[in-house]
Amino acid sequence: MTSPNSTAAATRKLKTRTALRTAMLELLGEKPFDQILITDLTGRANVGYATFFRHYQSTEELLNEIAGDQIRELLDMSIPVLQQFDSSVSTRALCQYVFDRRSLWRTLLTGGAAHSVRGEFVRQAREWSRKSADAKTAIPLDLGTVCAAGSTIDALAWWLERTDDYTVDEIAAFIDQLIITPFIGDA
Repeated sequence: MTSPNSTAAATRKLKTRTALRTAMLELLGEKPFDQILITDLTGRANVGYATFFRHYQSTEELLNEIAGDQIRELLDMSIPVLQQFDSSVSTRALCQYVFDRRSLWRTLLTGGAAHSVRGEFVRQAREWSRKSADAKTAIPLDLGTVCAAGSTIDALAWWLERTDDYTVDEIAAFIDQLIITPFIGDA
């Protein structure tokens, strides 16, 4: 049986981490990641400076946690669509998701955390592919997953540097034609 004190502590911890994550997301909409200070985060989240360090070692660690969750949410939304419909529907959903959160994704994919975000995206995509080990693809599933995930992230980063030049539908068609369709073939 869980004690009331441990339940209260877990609730406080979750509330603090949620406040810090929300503060990071809000601040990313206002300024570049490299200009966000811990004092900015703690002030926005209404928590003490020392409290930040009980939860995270750095602003990068907080951003990486947010990135991992964003990638998980993106893949949880887009891969089942790929499995149920044709790839163009899935790439459209993926691009719309990124576009709707473009200030965050621009920071994740074009800022200092881009390398680790790309690695996390590939890692999580490979986890998904292991769940679909019996899937028929034109090339080995793991190799295709690594190449498709890495290339998709690269294409999204390229697009986020010039979102005014290409619509969601255009970039989704590019990703589908250049990356996804060659991987899945006629599957």
